[in-house]
Amino acid sequence: MASSYPVIPAPWEIPVDFKITKSPFPFSPRHLTVYDSRGSLAYRVIDGGSSSTSPRRRVLTLFDTSGATLITLVREQDEWKAYKGNANECKDVIFTAKSLSDSRFRSVIDVFLSGRDSEDSKPSFRLTGNPFSRYCTITKEDTVVAQTYLLYKLKKRIYSRRKFRLTVYPRNDHVLILAMLVTFFITS
Repeated sequence: MASSYPVIPAPWEIPVDFKITKSPFPFSPRHLTVYDSRGSLAYRVIDGGSSSTSPRRRVLTLFDTSGATLITLVREQDEWKAYKGNANECKDVIFTAKSLSDSRFRSVIDVFLSGRDSEDSKPSFRLTGNPFSRYCTITKEDTVVAQTYLLYKLKKRIYSRRKFRLTVYPRNDHVLILAMLVTFFITS
């Protein structure tokens, strides 16, 4: 006899939503603020900008709610490297992100996790979408691991591109996904 009670999924089997707000650039330093589904601060990304000695170099830092540095992202030339905490050494690289195509309507970024076989040219993750409309799909092989969408409101004709939603599907690292997403949306 079948049970008439609903099956409740385990907490690790439920997608997690985040609301991301991008600061208006002309009025404040570039940064992203990430809120959880209850509206509480979850993470913050601060843009350190580029240095005058190396204008092609850019540094971004991902902080948790207590202000501790989780990941430092460094862009040199057309490549992003993510480092653990405040580290800046090769042994502390988490991933490398390389842009395959970058047009106004479609961008593709391949992400290679460190510790993989250097001869393996297949990316660990691929980010595909349109940064202008705040749409991005993150895939691992053929599986969608996260997606972003603009926050739409009913009966509203003009939508803010400063606020969007990130949905991280089960069994994926939220911090890693957010760091990869930053490489997609924050451009030089």
